[in-house]
Amino acid sequence: MTDPHWPHPHWVPGWLTLAITGAAGFLLGVVVLVLARGVVHDKTHTTTITRTRTVLVTPEVPDVVGQTLGQARETLTAKGYRVTVTGGGFFREPSDDDTVNSQDPPGGATVGGGATVTVDAG
Repeated sequence: MTDPHWPHPHWVPGWLTLAITGAAGFLLGVVVLVLARGVVHDKTHTTTITRTRTVLVTPEVPDVVGQTLGQARETLTAKGYRVTVTGGGFFREPSDDDTVNSQDPPGGATVGGGATVTVDAG
């Protein structure tokens, strides 16, 4: 015999059906997390930002008046200047022991590196 009212046209799940469905959903979520290797972790990235600043420096010509010619050449070439020597008298060339009497451009002038500084020694 068949029951004419089975299945009911408006079947409503009971509390036990809802509890079993909820537990199954929870267990399915746990399985998914385990298969996905646990909880998703955010990777921490460290980025170092270096800020640079361009500073234009116009070099000043060193003051070499009063130094020996040898010291003056050493000082000027160390700063990146070329040296031209004048003086020394009518009959001789200036030596490294002669004293620098003047220079052009003068000490403290702002001239780019690589420029020529003329010194007069005697």
